[in-house]
Amino acid sequence: MRSIISVVQRKGGVGKTTIAISLAGELHRRGLLVDVIDADPQRSAAEWAAPGRLPFRVSELPLRVGGAAQWADIIRSMPGATTIIDTPPHEYAVGAAVAVADVVVLPCTPSGLDLSATEQAIAAIIYARDKRGVDVPALLLPNRVDPRMLEGQQIVEALEELGEIVCAPVASRLAYVRAFSAGVLPTGETVSTELARLGDQVLRAIAPVYSDEDDYLPVETAP
Repeated sequence: MRSIISVVQRKGGVGKTTIAISLAGELHRRGLLVDVIDADPQRSAAEWAAPGRLPFRVSELPLRVGGAAQWADIIRSMPGATTIIDTPPHEYAVGAAVAVADVVVLPCTPSGLDLSATEQAIAAIIYARDKRGVDVPALLLPNRVDPRMLEGQQIVEALEELGEIVCAPVASRLAYVRAFSAGVLPTGETVSTELARLGDQVLRAIAPVYSDEDDYLPVETAP
Protein backbone atom coordinates (compact mmCIF):
# COMPACT_ATOMS: atom_id res chain seq x y z
CA MET A 1 0.00 0.00 0.00
CA ARG A 2 1.05 3.61 -0.51
CA SER A 3 1.23 6.63 1.78
CA ILE A 4 2.24 10.23 1.16
CA ILE A 5 3.85 12.45 3.80
CA SER A 6 4.18 16.16 3.02
CA VAL A 7 6.62 18.36 4.94
CA VAL A 8 5.24 21.88 4.78
CA GLN A 9 5.62 25.42 6.11
CA ARG A 10 4.76 28.91 4.89
CA LYS A 11 8.32 30.22 5.31
CA GLY A 12 11.81 28.96 4.73
CA GLY A 13 14.57 28.32 7.24
CA VAL A 14 12.63 25.94 9.48
CA GLY A 15 14.45 22.74 8.46
CA LYS A 16 11.91 21.18 6.10
CA THR A 17 14.56 19.47 3.99
CA THR A 18 16.41 18.17 7.04
CA ILE A 19 13.21 16.68 8.41
CA ALA A 20 12.16 15.22 5.04
CA ILE A 21 15.49 13.45 4.45
CA SER A 22 15.95 12.39 8.06
CA LEU A 23 12.41 10.99 8.29
CA ALA A 24 12.93 9.15 5.01
CA GLY A 25 16.06 7.59 6.49
CA GLU A 26 14.19 6.52 9.61
CA LEU A 27 11.35 4.91 7.67
CA HIS A 28 13.85 3.21 5.35
CA ARG A 29 15.57 1.80 8.45
CA ARG A 30 12.26 0.24 9.43
CA GLY A 31 12.01 -1.56 6.11
CA LEU A 32 9.65 0.73 4.21
CA LEU A 33 10.24 1.46 0.53
CA VAL A 34 10.79 5.21 0.58
CA ASP A 35 10.98 7.86 -2.13
CA VAL A 36 11.57 11.58 -1.56
CA ILE A 37 10.12 14.20 -3.89
CA ASP A 38 11.96 17.52 -3.95
CA ALA A 39 9.17 19.92 -4.89
CA ASP A 40 11.07 23.04 -3.87
CA PRO A 41 12.74 24.94 -6.75
CA GLN A 42 15.63 25.67 -4.35
CA ARG A 43 16.57 21.95 -4.74
CA SER A 44 17.98 21.42 -1.24
CA ALA A 45 16.91 17.76 -1.05
CA ALA A 46 18.33 17.10 -4.52
CA GLU A 47 21.63 18.67 -3.48
CA TRP A 48 21.71 16.48 -0.35
CA ALA A 49 21.25 13.42 -2.55
CA ALA A 50 23.70 14.50 -5.25
CA PRO A 51 26.72 12.50 -3.93
CA GLY A 52 24.65 9.31 -4.29
CA ARG A 53 25.08 8.15 -0.68
CA LEU A 54 21.46 8.09 0.46
CA PRO A 55 19.75 4.67 0.55
CA PHE A 56 16.63 5.91 -1.25
CA ARG A 57 15.74 7.87 -4.35
CA VAL A 58 15.27 11.66 -4.38
CA SER A 59 13.39 12.92 -7.44
CA GLU A 60 12.79 16.50 -8.50
CA LEU A 61 9.22 17.54 -9.23
CA PRO A 62 9.00 21.32 -8.65
CA LEU A 63 5.69 22.72 -7.50
CA ARG A 64 5.05 26.16 -8.94
CA VAL A 65 2.14 28.48 -8.31
CA GLY A 66 -0.66 27.64 -10.72
CA GLY A 67 0.59 24.13 -11.44
CA ALA A 68 -0.87 22.20 -8.49
CA ALA A 69 -3.40 20.12 -10.44
CA GLN A 70 -0.87 18.64 -12.87
CA TRP A 71 1.71 18.25 -10.08
CA ALA A 72 -0.80 16.37 -7.90
CA ASP A 73 -1.75 14.07 -10.78
CA ILE A 74 1.90 13.09 -11.23
CA ILE A 75 2.31 12.46 -7.50
CA ARG A 76 -0.78 10.25 -7.40
CA SER A 77 0.34 8.27 -10.46
CA MET A 78 3.68 7.27 -8.97
CA PRO A 79 4.14 3.58 -8.11
CA GLY A 80 3.48 2.21 -4.64
CA ALA A 81 5.89 3.38 -1.95
CA THR A 82 6.10 5.70 1.02
CA THR A 83 6.56 9.10 -0.57
CA ILE A 84 7.87 12.07 1.40
CA ILE A 85 7.49 15.49 -0.22
CA ASP A 86 9.77 18.42 0.60
CA THR A 87 7.59 21.38 -0.40
CA PRO A 88 8.30 25.03 -1.23
CA PRO A 89 7.77 27.55 1.61
CA HIS A 90 4.51 29.26 0.69
CA GLU A 91 0.76 28.92 1.31
CA TYR A 92 -0.01 27.63 -2.18
CA ALA A 93 2.31 24.68 -1.59
CA VAL A 94 0.67 23.94 1.76
CA GLY A 95 -2.72 23.58 0.10
CA ALA A 96 -1.35 21.47 -2.75
CA ALA A 97 0.49 19.21 -0.33
CA VAL A 98 -2.60 18.60 1.80
CA ALA A 99 -4.52 17.71 -1.36
CA VAL A 100 -2.32 14.64 -1.93
CA ALA A 101 -1.05 13.75 1.56
CA ASP A 102 -2.04 11.17 4.16
CA VAL A 103 -0.28 13.26 6.80
CA VAL A 104 1.53 16.61 6.87
CA VAL A 105 4.48 17.54 9.08
CA LEU A 106 5.05 21.20 9.97
CA PRO A 107 8.51 22.00 11.40
CA CYS A 108 8.60 25.14 13.54
CA THR A 109 11.69 26.64 15.21
CA PRO A 110 11.66 28.70 18.44
CA SER A 111 10.91 31.95 16.63
CA GLY A 112 7.95 34.29 16.72
CA LEU A 113 8.04 34.50 12.93
CA ASP A 114 7.93 30.73 12.61
CA LEU A 115 5.06 30.44 15.08
CA SER A 116 3.09 33.03 13.13
CA ALA A 117 3.83 31.18 9.87
CA THR A 118 2.68 27.93 11.49
CA GLU A 119 -0.62 29.49 12.53
CA GLN A 120 -1.15 30.66 8.94
CA ALA A 121 -0.16 27.25 7.59
CA ILE A 122 -2.72 25.57 9.84
CA ALA A 123 -5.40 27.90 8.48
CA ALA A 124 -4.41 26.81 4.96
CA ILE A 125 -4.49 23.16 6.03
CA ILE A 126 -7.98 23.52 7.51
CA TYR A 127 -9.20 25.11 4.28
CA ALA A 128 -7.62 22.33 2.19
CA ARG A 129 -9.08 19.65 4.47
CA ASP A 130 -12.55 21.08 4.03
CA LYS A 131 -12.14 21.32 0.27
CA ARG A 132 -10.83 17.76 0.01
CA GLY A 133 -13.31 16.38 2.56
CA VAL A 134 -10.58 14.45 4.37
CA ASP A 135 -9.29 15.18 7.88
CA VAL A 136 -5.59 14.94 7.00
CA PRO A 137 -3.55 14.79 10.24
CA ALA A 138 -1.14 17.67 10.83
CA LEU A 139 1.89 17.04 13.04
CA LEU A 140 3.53 20.15 14.47
CA LEU A 141 7.24 19.50 14.97
CA PRO A 142 9.28 21.77 17.27
CA ASN A 143 12.59 21.85 15.40
CA ARG A 144 16.08 23.10 16.27
CA VAL A 145 15.00 23.28 19.89
CA ASP A 146 17.29 23.67 22.89
CA PRO A 147 15.16 22.38 25.79
CA ARG A 148 17.43 24.16 28.27
CA MET A 149 16.45 27.54 26.89
CA LEU A 150 13.22 29.37 27.72
CA GLU A 151 12.48 29.78 24.00
CA GLY A 152 12.64 26.02 23.52
CA GLN A 153 10.17 25.40 26.32
CA GLN A 154 7.82 28.13 25.14
CA ILE A 155 7.61 26.95 21.52
CA VAL A 156 6.34 23.53 22.62
CA GLU A 157 3.71 25.16 24.84
CA ALA A 158 2.69 27.58 22.10
CA LEU A 159 2.28 24.80 19.52
CA GLU A 160 0.16 22.78 21.92
CA GLU A 161 -2.37 25.63 21.91
CA LEU A 162 -2.96 25.38 18.14
CA GLY A 163 -5.22 22.34 18.28
CA GLU A 164 -3.10 19.90 16.28
CA ILE A 165 -0.82 16.99 17.20
CA VAL A 166 2.53 18.17 18.61
CA CYS A 167 5.56 15.91 18.11
CA ALA A 168 8.47 15.45 20.46
CA PRO A 169 11.06 18.18 19.76
CA VAL A 170 14.07 17.76 17.48
CA ALA A 171 17.16 19.53 18.73
CA SER A 172 19.58 21.76 16.89
CA ARG A 173 22.56 19.47 16.27
CA LEU A 174 25.68 19.61 14.15
CA ALA A 175 24.96 16.03 13.09
CA TYR A 176 22.24 17.28 10.73
CA VAL A 177 24.46 19.97 9.24
CA ARG A 178 27.33 17.53 8.73
CA ALA A 179 25.03 14.94 7.17
CA PHE A 180 23.88 17.44 4.54
CA SER A 181 27.47 18.44 3.76
CA ALA A 182 28.51 14.80 3.33
CA GLY A 183 25.37 13.70 1.49
CA VAL A 184 24.58 11.03 4.08
CA LEU A 185 21.97 10.39 6.75
CA PRO A 186 22.48 11.90 10.21
CA THR A 187 23.85 9.53 12.83
CA GLY A 188 24.38 9.43 16.56
CA GLU A 189 22.53 7.92 19.52
CA THR A 190 20.55 11.04 20.40
CA VAL A 191 19.70 11.77 16.77
CA SER A 192 18.52 8.18 16.32
CA THR A 193 16.26 8.49 19.36
CA GLU A 194 14.77 11.76 18.08
CA LEU A 195 14.09 10.35 14.64
CA ALA A 196 12.67 7.09 16.02
CA ARG A 197 10.16 9.11 18.03
CA LEU A 198 9.26 11.14 14.96
CA GLY A 199 8.87 7.96 12.92
CA ASP A 200 6.55 6.52 15.59
CA GLN A 201 4.36 9.61 15.54
CA VAL A 202 4.16 9.79 11.75
CA LEU A 203 3.29 6.11 11.37
CA ARG A 204 0.75 6.38 14.17
CA ALA A 205 -0.92 9.23 12.27
CA ILE A 206 -1.25 7.08 9.13
CA ALA A 207 -1.84 3.81 11.00
CA PRO A 208 -4.88 2.82 8.87
CA VAL A 209 -2.61 2.71 5.83
CA TYR A 210 -0.31 0.18 7.52
CA SER A 211 -2.79 -1.66 9.75
CA ASP A 212 -2.49 -4.87 7.73
CA GLU A 213 1.30 -4.72 7.40
CA ASP A 214 2.96 -5.93 10.60
CA ASP A 215 6.42 -5.10 9.27
CA TYR A 216 5.44 -1.44 8.98
CA LEU A 217 4.18 -0.97 12.54
CA PRO A 218 6.17 1.53 14.66
CA VAL A 219 9.12 0.09 16.51
CA GLU A 220 9.42 0.48 20.26
CA THR A 221 11.60 3.37 21.35
CA ALA A 222 12.92 4.66 24.63
CA PRO A 223 10.57 7.05 26.48
